[in-house]
Amino acid sequence: MEMNQGRIIRLIIASLNTVFILSFIAYKVFEFQDAKALVLAYEDIALPNIFINDLDVSNLNRDEIKAMIDDQIKQYKERKIIVHVGEKDFETTLSQFNPTVNQEMDQLVDEIIAIGKDLELMEQASQIKEPMRYEFTVGYTYDHDEVEKWARMIEKEVYVEKVEPKFEMAGYGILKLNEGQDGQLILTEELRDMLIEELDISSMDPIEVEANVMTDPRERDIEQLKMINTKISSYSTDYPTGIPRAKNVELAASKINHTILMPGEQFSYAEKVSPVDGAHGYVNATIFLNGRAVPGVGGGICQVSSTLYNAQLKAGIIATERRNHSLPVSYVPLGQDATMADNAIDLKFINTLEYPIYIHTYAQYGSLTVEIWSNSEALHGITYRPKTIIYDGGLKADTTLYGYNADGEVVYEQFLHTSVYKKKTH
Repeated sequence: MEMNQGRIIRLIIASLNTVFILSFIAYKVFEFQDAKALVLAYEDIALPNIFINDLDVSNLNRDEIKAMIDDQIKQYKERKIIVHVGEKDFETTLSQFNPTVNQEMDQLVDEIIAIGKDLELMEQASQIKEPMRYEFTVGYTYDHDEVEKWARMIEKEVYVEKVEPKFEMAGYGILKLNEGQDGQLILTEELRDMLIEELDISSMDPIEVEANVMTDPRERDIEQLKMINTKISSYSTDYPTGIPRAKNVELAASKINHTILMPGEQFSYAEKVSPVDGAHGYVNATIFLNGRAVPGVGGGICQVSSTLYNAQLKAGIIATERRNHSLPVSYVPLGQDATMADNAIDLKFINTLEYPIYIHTYAQYGSLTVEIWSNSEALHGITYRPKTIIYDGGLKADTTLYGYNADGEVVYEQFLHTSVYKKKTH
């Protein structure tokens, strides 16, 4: 009896084990089949928890992922770019700079679809059920030359040319100051680099850049120029009209007209009128060369320098460089002429007054006049006149500059130079 009971128990246990084993096998078969179905469902689509630019591409096929990337590029192209220049704004979008995806699209899509597909079937199923997070970033590249072209366009739009102050005669004896204006500019290279720094960050956010506006200031101090209110000296000479020499006189006079000299600033006659050649409007006329009167380009320009020299002396300004002609001239007193030769001889002086000076010249109808304007207090009430002592048969002249007060008393005396001339030869 007991033997039968034990045998029955063993049979029951064996049966239960068999049932358990069969159940386990059945479960595993079911689990495998379920996993297989799940893996097959993701065969041509992306696994869960995969993102491009924080956008979920889970369960999307290749075409859908490409469409999403295309949409990203479209949004990039619409990215606003604003440059502030003072109170003026310049606006465009990234599309102007020809943006493109910064990687090969088909390769990226294949990489996304292939994630997890190299695992064993059950591992793939596990990855699908409890997915890891994968993140991809799709950015853009763009045409740097187009960025520079746009920056250069902005530079051109905001550029304001500097205009230096200028005096004009508004009527006889009425001097008017045109104050001009400061210039304005930005640097293309600086703006380009600022834009590139922002554009290199792939984002949908608008870009706003504040351009560095620079002022190109006028060289002359306007407040000082406003002090010029009086003609402090003037000198005139006559020249024959209707001959080539007259053209040179009038041309040279026009080149020194409107000259402004601030206190301490140097004037060079040669710099103003050179180059003296036919290409710059000068013609052949009589010049002095080694004590002889000969034809030469620019004959007559020394009359302008000599007229200026006398106006300068009457303003109490002494030349730092001056040389007389080799022969006496008729248009100024002996010893009061000033010649000029390219790269050799010049008339130079420094504005030694406390105020700016303005040189106004006009030559017409055979009369040449040089005026020097400054402040009414510039000469401190002194009247300057050069005087010359001629000797040695008219071949030498000593010139001295005198200054007189309102009572006619000499309050200034300065020896200037000895001029030595040659006898005229034929």
